[in-house]
Amino acid sequence: MQIESARLDEFAAAVRPRIAGALRLDALSKALYATDASLYREPPLGVLIPKHADDIQAALEEAGRYGVPIVARGSGSSLAGSAVSGGLVVDTTNHLRDIVHVDAEARTATVQPGVVLDDLNRALRPHGLTFGPDPASSNRATLGGMLGTNATGTHSIQYGAVVDWTESARVLLHDGTPATFGALDAAAWIGKTTAGGTEGEVYRRVEALLKVHEHAIRTDTPRWWRRAGGYRLERMLEAPEVDRGPGRPWDGTRNLAHLLAGSEGTLGVATEITLGLVERPAHAALGVVHFDTRMGALEAVEGILETGPTAVEMFDRIALERAYDVTEYAPKLHFVQRGPHGEIPAALLIVEYSGASLAECEDGLARLGRHLGAGAVITELVEEARMADVYAVRKVGLGLAMSARLPVQAAAIIEDAAVPVEHLPAYIRELEEAMAQDDVEAVVYAHASAGCLHVRPFFDLRQRAEVEKMDRVARASARLAKKYGGVIASEHGDGRARGALAEAFYTPALYAAYQATKRAFDPTGRLNPGKIVEVPPLTEALRMGPDYHPRSVATALSFPDTAGRDVGFAEAVEACNGQGVCRKTDVGTMCPPFMATREEKDSTRGRANALREALSGGLPSLTSPEVGEALDLCVSCKACKAECPASVDMAALKTAWLEQKYKEETPSVRARLFAHIPVVSRRIAGPLALVANRVNRSGLVRGRLAALGIATERGLPPFATNPFKDSEAARLGAEAAPPGGPRVALYVDTFGRFQEPSIPRAALRVLAAAGARVEVPPYRCCGRTYLSKGFVPHAERLARQLVEAYAPLARDGVAIVGLEPSCILTLRDEVPRLVQTEDARAVAAAAVTFEEWCEAHADRLDAIDWQDAPADALVHGHCHQKALSTMSASHACLGASGFSVKESGAGCCGVAGSFGYEAEHYGVSLAIAEDRLAPAVRAAPGAVVVAAGTSCREQIEHTTGRRALHPAEALAARLR
Repeated sequence: MQIESARLDEFAAAVRPRIAGALRLDALSKALYATDASLYREPPLGVLIPKHADDIQAALEEAGRYGVPIVARGSGSSLAGSAVSGGLVVDTTNHLRDIVHVDAEARTATVQPGVVLDDLNRALRPHGLTFGPDPASSNRATLGGMLGTNATGTHSIQYGAVVDWTESARVLLHDGTPATFGALDAAAWIGKTTAGGTEGEVYRRVEALLKVHEHAIRTDTPRWWRRAGGYRLERMLEAPEVDRGPGRPWDGTRNLAHLLAGSEGTLGVATEITLGLVERPAHAALGVVHFDTRMGALEAVEGILETGPTAVEMFDRIALERAYDVTEYAPKLHFVQRGPHGEIPAALLIVEYSGASLAECEDGLARLGRHLGAGAVITELVEEARMADVYAVRKVGLGLAMSARLPVQAAAIIEDAAVPVEHLPAYIRELEEAMAQDDVEAVVYAHASAGCLHVRPFFDLRQRAEVEKMDRVARASARLAKKYGGVIASEHGDGRARGALAEAFYTPALYAAYQATKRAFDPTGRLNPGKIVEVPPLTEALRMGPDYHPRSVATALSFPDTAGRDVGFAEAVEACNGQGVCRKTDVGTMCPPFMATREEKDSTRGRANALREALSGGLPSLTSPEVGEALDLCVSCKACKAECPASVDMAALKTAWLEQKYKEETPSVRARLFAHIPVVSRRIAGPLALVANRVNRSGLVRGRLAALGIATERGLPPFATNPFKDSEAARLGAEAAPPGGPRVALYVDTFGRFQEPSIPRAALRVLAAAGARVEVPPYRCCGRTYLSKGFVPHAERLARQLVEAYAPLARDGVAIVGLEPSCILTLRDEVPRLVQTEDARAVAAAAVTFEEWCEAHADRLDAIDWQDAPADALVHGHCHQKALSTMSASHACLGASGFSVKESGAGCCGVAGSFGYEAEHYGVSLAIAEDRLAPAVRAAPGAVVVAAGTSCREQIEHTTGRRALHPAEALAARLR
């Protein structure tokens, strides 16, 4: 629907006085919500961020007067394009996320639509309950969105889909009329059809269409139970001809809330949903079965189901290969058994057994082993942590698959088809034959137990011929799904991808029933138009189609893929596929500002969308204020590089973006000051430090700092009166090691030299005690502060100087050991991206953190005479450390000295270099710290707090009053 600008302004003028939330019609908001996790792009009219249901009601009422389409949206992780529309997007995730009520006895929970599934399940855990349907996106999928797509997941053979557990829903109808849909017996149903108003009219229309289309509903509805396409009209009838699946049997009632399941917001906007719950399984066990061929795995599924599993998931080689490339997931692949020559299996089946006891689950594994025979390769897992690793990898299967062969992405176009399990091998075999005719390959994974395999073909949709291929493959998949009694949409919905095929896939009579359903609820067609019925062609409105021509960006910073190819700035942006893992708020580090603000613009996906829109013309320019607003809160933590399945490196993208910005405007005094901290520190540390530190605390200087935009609530780090000197290695005897002692080049960074010299001094003592022969090369700045502020040419010059100084050591096999994670890991990450030479790569390979060196020389640490007194350590990892290194190294080095180690469980500390010192960011900085870090420190009053990052130590002291030690200091303190 096209809305004139003046009419939209009139609508906004009518709505704004009536709402407590925000109505955003700006260019950035439209750019952020123009896409979801699908192939499609369509900028909306604007975005409504409601604070309560009354805001949505007001918008619907005014939308009826002004003809404005309304699109309800959850996390925007739709793979079919369900959340892409040219209407007004209603984002329920900011405020409508209350768990209204849990009735443990009745096993129900009432939630607002923005509640995330994992948050609900955490609240249910003390009651021993859970919500059965479990999509892989559970850490950001909202219950409103799950209702919209009739979501299911890994355990669908056990729990069915959302429709099976939807008890009732409060809903706003097309004109804003509130209604409550619940189960009605025959008498109550008739009563509803005689009621007045919009609600009564809906019931009368549904009653009428059921009578007119009953035969088509009974005979033409696809038989396979895993249905998410069309509307759930079969739920309105006792239709034994249609398999309802593992959900509840029909109890003779009708419930219009069941029509909302899978409706994609086209029938009404749910504002509260009451859901049925199930008992949480007490125990589980996994058998990961390895196969030499993908078809072999598929052919094994039907027999495996006879052993009574609660889930059977498939993962193929392409997705596994990608998992090995991603920092966060590669260590979790311990369950994969490689072949005799190191080859990765062609496919895995992840088979789960659950029950009331571990013995019951182990019996399931025994049945699996007997069924498959002695020659089967099975990894058996019963430990909760190791099983969690398996599911962590499985849950990001989508992202791994979609980013497996960038820049060509695995398209989410036929991934939701499902057929009866006995026909699954034949369906896949014929589908592969059809794709082979167009020379198309695909990655395959997902719910083999339910006959649903997410098949994602690789297409370069910038080529018109490839778009035509996609259309042919989609239609071939639909023909085959119909041939084998399946469906084209089984959990991800119709959206743009499947809705365009619905009229051809379903019979004309059944499609007419779906059209009548849409008219019954939404006679003017304003609720998420163009979904389910009357859908545009699937080849239109592609996000990166033949008309997509991004601008080029010149930068000295390279963007290498896993093969070392420099993909460039634009392709690095395009790696974001929109699935929204960066919207998780409970675990990991990505994305710290989003965890604090819950704003789409503050997620990695939001920033990538803004950059892509700027590159392709959706925003005025790459350096426009809109892009600056989206990138403003990026703390350059690098967590996205490690935790995003597509490894979107937003820290590097922000650096390159700042570089472009400074080509057009002069950097601020504050930006230059923070960038040049290494120079300032070197000049002031020593004789000038006492005066400088005293002056920095004075009211006059604090006033001037405030004028520069520096937060005066946080004191500036003091300069050292006795800075570290290279000669100290000899003075402490660290250069003289026993024969055979390893050589170490201690990289003493700016902060260690000029602000916290106690850290390199402690490191020297520990390294000497471990028998290392330590030398301290002349000071060379890594360029970290310059990179964080976008001074790329300056950082490149420093990188070349550093490589020239350290390459001889690296070539001699000397470990370059660093103390500040952000600095030493710059040698590993950015330096070879700025200086693309063999010497730079050698330096990168030789660069290790202090903790990594200690872990690699555990035998030497074990031989040190440590103090006997036990001690607890609460360790917090620096963001770069978690993204580019491992926290296991911290555990190893601290544990070797006798510490009992526990991690803080926190993500970013919130200071992030200069971010926490910037006045406009100070509040967000504290919010990030108070999310998990500060509470964890306060909860461990007897522990030694350990943090490798200087920013982390500052934030810990600032928020809790506790002084945190660097790992080197913690170890040195335990030397006898």
